[in-house]
Amino acid sequence: MMSVNSFAMKKLKSLATVALLAGTLGLTSCLDNDDMMDFPDAGYISIYNGAPNNTGVIVYADQNQVNNLPIKYKDVLAYQNFFPGDRLFKFSDPNSLTSLLEKEYEIKIDSVYSMFVLEEGGELDAVLVDDDWSEPNADEAQIRMINLSPDAGSVTLKLDEVDDPFFEGIAFKSNSDFESLDSDTYKLTVVSPTGEVLATASNVELIGNRVYTLVLRGYNQSTENTKKLDLQLLTNYIDY
Repeated sequence: MMSVNSFAMKKLKSLATVALLAGTLGLTSCLDNDDMMDFPDAGYISIYNGAPNNTGVIVYADQNQVNNLPIKYKDVLAYQNFFPGDRLFKFSDPNSLTSLLEKEYEIKIDSVYSMFVLEEGGELDAVLVDDDWSEPNADEAQIRMINLSPDAGSVTLKLDEVDDPFFEGIAFKSNSDFESLDSDTYKLTVVSPTGEVLATASNVELIGNRVYTLVLRGYNQSTENTKKLDLQLLTNYIDY
């Protein structure tokens, strides 16, 4: 792994605008600008809304509003810089000051995180995950998986028709580490511990010099009022 300081100095270029492509398998580019920018001591966080029944959240760090437009389900706010230390994050509906959720996290200098908003028992929750990946190269992509489905249970990811799992036993609100994978096009299949196929995505192109997060979201037992289980691919980083 590269050092945190090395990553922050060398690889945190400018904080890019989010670009989500339409479709079930979304693609979000979080860091992809060559222009270096000077920032004070800070940690860096992207925020993803994986709460299926949430219409959009406004996020506050202590008393400071983080986003002007609501972060809707399936949307991600690109990496932003946050003052280090213990920060109280508040999540509210648009046009409301009432908090739906408050959680405190310690933000470390030059550290990089992803915050995932989710549902548990019908209530809003959030997890903060360290974004620690190796230096990318042109021949390989790096990918991790996070399980944001409240009712899918512990899941396994398989690639193409290979029987051996690529990721195994990822429980709700849990994530794998980043792993390297040859640059290629893959079929992704998520299965239950009993081998039941829960979600698939075909012709998924993973490109070298890129770092991805695969999100399992929605409800396995979906109804008219809940979002169905599916996959979304986020791009954390591109090394040009």
